[in-house]
Amino acid sequence: MSTAATAAAQRMAAAGVVGDPTCSMAAVGQPDPALLPRGLTSVGTGRAGNYWCLIW
Repeated sequence: MSTAATAAAQRMAAAGVVGDPTCSMAAVGQPDPALLPRGLTSVGTGRAGNYWCLIW
């Protein structure tokens, strides 16, 4: 878990919206791993409720 990604997910959950400038990918529900760019070596994740933030 990434502290920055978790904080972004918490902001999204509090606002009830998907999207935060910190996130490379944001989702409500389960994010689709097929949407991640190939070749990534590290992805930071954060979750708050049903909101997800991924940072690469």
